[in-house]
Amino acid sequence: MKTPPPPVRNILVIRSATRILNATLESLKREFPEARISVLAQEPAQDSTARIPAVDEVISTGNSRRMGIFNLGSASLTALRQRRFDLAVALYNVDHGLGYANIDRLAWAVRPRFIRGYNPKGKYVSLTGASIWKKSLLEKTTLVWVALNGLATSVLFLMITLGLLAEWA
Repeated sequence: MKTPPPPVRNILVIRSATRILNATLESLKREFPEARISVLAQEPAQDSTARIPAVDEVISTGNSRRMGIFNLGSASLTALRQRRFDLAVALYNVDHGLGYANIDRLAWAVRPRFIRGYNPKGKYVSLTGASIWKKSLLEKTTLVWVALNGLATSVLFLMITLGLLAEWA
């Protein structure tokens, strides 16, 4: 007989997509009514986040403009790990969640028992270390393809221009 997993009592929400924050917090409170919800937020958003009834605590990321593992710093990341979150939540402004790999990696780096990514439709996907790194690779390789396409276009333009100049000479 399989034993049920221990209950979720300590949740970290990474405040990355503000327009779905309230709906996600309400959903989490309904699903885990006894859980303590901490929100990781940038300094300018701390006051407004603290006023949300579902939020038990706001944790500052400082004044960094971008949220990510390296922007947070090792001391803050270690402090978050020591809190032993059961669930870390990444919020997405888009259905597929592409463009939020840095938030997913941050959730993974905190080392919670479970990780979820929530989209604007209120749906979530369970994330694993492998799925997070695969998504990161897909996002980064997209940029590489765009750069290579730009380089190829420039080279072709240069070759055509030189060919026309040689023909006119």
